[in-house]
Amino acid sequence: MCALFLTHGCSSKPTYPKENLTNAVQGLLTQEAVTGSVRVIDHTLAVHVELPGTIIQVNQQIGLGPAVEPTLQKILGALHRVVLSTDADIRFYVILLSDPSVSGAYVTIVRYVDDIKQAYASRIGIGEIFSRTIFDVHRTNQGPMSLEQLVPTDIRLEDFLSRQLAQRIQQSLTAELQTGGLATVGQCEGNFQNGEFVFTLNVLPFLNQTVDEATMQKAFQISTSTIVHILATYRFKAFESIRLVHPLTGRHLTLPKTQLDVFR
Repeated sequence: MCALFLTHGCSSKPTYPKENLTNAVQGLLTQEAVTGSVRVIDHTLAVHVELPGTIIQVNQQIGLGPAVEPTLQKILGALHRVVLSTDADIRFYVILLSDPSVSGAYVTIVRYVDDIKQAYASRIGIGEIFSRTIFDVHRTNQGPMSLEQLVPTDIRLEDFLSRQLAQRIQQSLTAELQTGGLATVGQCEGNFQNGEFVFTLNVLPFLNQTVDEATMQKAFQISTSTIVHILATYRFKAFESIRLVHPLTGRHLTLPKTQLDVFR
C-alpha cells in the first residue's frame, strides 16, 4: 500500500488552471476508466469512487477489498498530476471509496498537499508520507451518501493534524505499552477546540489487571513527545495548549505551548 502513495511526476507549468480543476480531474479519471464524482471546497479537492470489490464484509467486520490497490493507484496518479501543476490553492485532497454491496461503508484517505510536494523533493521518505496520511475504513448508519454530505466543508490544517496525531499517538502507545505487555490500546481520538488540541487516550488494562501509575505516566510522556515532534515538523504554532484525557480513570494532563520544549 505504501508504494501507491507516490505515483507520477509533476511539471513546473500550471497546466491545470483553477477554473477547470474539477473537469481536469474528471477527465484524467475517465482516461483511467474510473468513474467518480469530484468536488472542490475552497482549498480541498475531494473524489468519491464507488466500485465493487473495494470493501469486503465478514460478519460485522469490514475491510479492504482487492479492488482498492489498483483503484487507488489510478486516483492518486490523477490527483498528483493536477495538484502539483495547477494555479489553484489546493491544500488537501480527500479520496473516498465505497462498494455498492456494503452500504454506508467507506475507505477514506486525507492528505496534505505540502506533504506530497516534500516527498517529491525527497525531503521526507515513503514511510513518513504514509504516516502523515489519514487512512480510515468505517461505516455510517446513514446508508449511501453524496460527496457533498461526505465532505461538507474545507479541511483546516489544525483538524488534519488532530486526526493525524491521534493515529500516531495510538501507534506509539501500541508499540510501547501493548507490545511491552503493560496495557492494551484502542482507538485514540483527537480534535482542536478554541486553540487547544485535545486527545483521548484509549489505554486499557489487560484482563484482571489495572493500569498503574507508572504506565499512565509513560502513556502521557509518549503521547506528549509524539505531539511535540509532529507539530515541530509542520512548524505549526497556531495553538495555545494540548490536553490529554484518559476516560477510564478520568485523568487529564494540560500543557501550555510554552512548556512543551522540554518534551522535544
